[in-house]
Parts: sequence; C-alpha cells; structure tokens
Amino acid sequence: MSRERFKPQHSFFGRFIYDQVIPRDHFLVKLKETIPWQRFTYKLVKYYRSQAREGRPPYDPALLLRMLLVSYFYNLSERQTEEMADYHLPVKYFIGLAVDEKAPDHSTLIAVKARLLENGSIEAFEEMLREIITIAQEKGVQFGSVQVMHSVRTVADVNTEKDEKRQNKKGQAFG
Repeated sequence: MSRERFKPQHSFFGRFIYDQVIPRDHFLVKLKETIPWQRFTYKLVKYYRSQAREGRPPYDPALLLRMLLVSYFYNLSERQTEEMADYHLPVKYFIGLAVDEKAPDHSTLIAVKARLLENGSIEAFEEMLREIITIAQEKGVQFGSVQVMHSVRTVADVNTEKDEKRQNKKGQAFG
C-alpha cells in the first residue's frame, strides 16, 4: 500500500528571506511552530479521494487547513485568502509555502470546504479548530483581536483642469 504524497514545497531561498523579514514573535510564526500540523494531515487525508495515493500529488491537507484558518482569523473570502497568501509574507510562511511559490487558488479552498462538509461535518472542522487553539494556548500562544488593513487602488473622480490650475498656482508661489 503506497503512502500519500503531496506537492513539495521547495525554494531556492529556503527560509532565508522569512528569517530576515518576519519577527520570530509574530503570532503566525508562533502558531505554525507550536502546532503538530502532521496530526491534522492524517485527520484530513481521509476526505481526499483515494486518500491522496493516486493521481496528481495534491496539496498537503494541513497546508489547506492553515489557509482556512487564515480565512477564519482574518474574516476573508477564499479569493481574499488566496491573495493574502500570495503577497503577505507572514501568512505565506504560516501556510507553509516557499517564498517564491504561489498559493493554492480560491477554487481549491472552496473544494476543500465542500469536501469537509460533504464527507465530514462542520463539527469535525470546528473540533479541529478547538484542538488547534487549545494546543496553542497550552504552549503560550496568545490570541486576541486581529486588525486587518487592506488598501485597494481606485480611480479618483478628480477635476483635472481645476487640479492643474491649483498645481500651477502652487508652483508660482514657490518660484
């Protein structure tokens, strides 16, 4: 009987960039390093078709669980979670991605959630969340409110003629 095999997470950079940029006391770093994530891989692999032994190598279920946790902690949609995992280094590190690796897309997260609900139950997922939080608290990880800041580039409705006049006036005052 073959063992499950998952997509490898390798990077030319290793952990070097993460170690240089992310503070060791960051909440997500502490959470990643205190939880025995392999335990959850084995709990979740039963929801995979053929238990991840056949076909293309899937993502490690613990990686996807960590993505769902990010979604839960920061109250994000699946699309927002994918984007956060691609561009936010502490999140990328927590999830278990190489610094130069793209996150699983939002449709993968949707499929995992559906699989959990279809084959298991919301209670099974909630039990895993409780277990993760209990382990983390026992090991000293502090949970509190999370503040998320997100900026979006938007096109401003500006009267360009009026703005040019104002800029010219300002330039003349200093000239």
